[in-house]
Amino acid sequence: MRRADDEGGCASVLENPAAIGSAAAGFIAVAVLAACSLGAVPPLHYGIRYNVFNKYADVDNVYVAGRYFIGPWSTFLLFPADVKSVEFSNEARLMQLGIRYPALHTRTKEGLALHMQVSLQYKLIRDQVGALYKEFSTNYENFFISQIRDTLIKVAADYEGPQLWGDRKEVGERMQQTVSKTLQQTFAECWGLQLMIIELPQSFDKSIVDTQIVNQNISTMEYAQMAAKIRAETEVIQASFAKKVKVIKTQGRANYTLRVKKAKAHAKSQTLNTESEVLEDVKARLHLKSEDLVAYQEYSAVSLLPNASVFFGFEEGAGVIVQQSSGSHAAGGGASARSLGEQSADGGSFGGSEGSHDGAASGAATESRSRRLWADEL
Repeated sequence: MRRADDEGGCASVLENPAAIGSAAAGFIAVAVLAACSLGAVPPLHYGIRYNVFNKYADVDNVYVAGRYFIGPWSTFLLFPADVKSVEFSNEARLMQLGIRYPALHTRTKEGLALHMQVSLQYKLIRDQVGALYKEFSTNYENFFISQIRDTLIKVAADYEGPQLWGDRKEVGERMQQTVSKTLQQTFAECWGLQLMIIELPQSFDKSIVDTQIVNQNISTMEYAQMAAKIRAETEVIQASFAKKVKVIKTQGRANYTLRVKKAKAHAKSQTLNTESEVLEDVKARLHLKSEDLVAYQEYSAVSLLPNASVFFGFEEGAGVIVQQSSGSHAAGGGASARSLGEQSADGGSFGGSEGSHDGAASGAATESRSRRLWADEL
């Protein structure tokens, strides 16, 4: 029974056009309301939710790029999230990258006319975008520009003309720091600053150029002097090392000569010692006297000399010549002894033919001893 009642109620609703239309209208209204409650923040932007019905801005919440459900009658107030460029320049040849304003005019510390062309970039601080809107609404750029212009003029007026020329980097850095401090008071920060052109009176500008040329020439001469000094020091070091090398080589040659001389002297000493030992042994074996040993050494020396000859026995009929031929010496042969008579027969002449009998006997004895010594040596 209850199922039958339910089926009857559904059928009555489906058969009622007014009910169907109300349901469809309600669904469409909900869909439209949901669509109107969605909001989007585009890329490179910050957003603040703003209700257009009650004029309320939610400054406590800052939205980044994306889609959000913000409720009906609400929208986003957009602020740039990227870097914005501001230029103070009259140079048409420079490509414009942002909002351009006329160049800045002021005077230097000593009263010279000064024209500056400056470009800077600023960026809003995300967490302080709500405070920025609360303070300036969306008309903050004009206030920023006036603050930036006044700050740059004040900073430039603290410098003299030569400082603006010589300390340009320092001036630019100080301008950026000062502008950044000023913008932080208005919820932004200076991201970068470029001091493009500084124009001073032509006469003063020419004097500065001349001064810079003189300074550059001075620097060039100083560098030349430094290079000459370094070259001189290098030559001194080179000469010092060359001296050390020469000393080392000289000491080496001296040590070499000393060692060679010592070695030769030692070898000569050994040779003399050996000869002395041999002569002592010969003297002992042959039972020679000192004068006989001297004669033995003389004859031994003759055997070592090529083409040597010894003549002894000047008595009549007893003259004898001992000859050492080069061929025999080279072949290992000994000396040959011939009498004066044999030498005369060969055509040689060695003294007269007269002499005493005692001289002949003495000559014969001497000849006999020489022959014996010579035979023993051979």
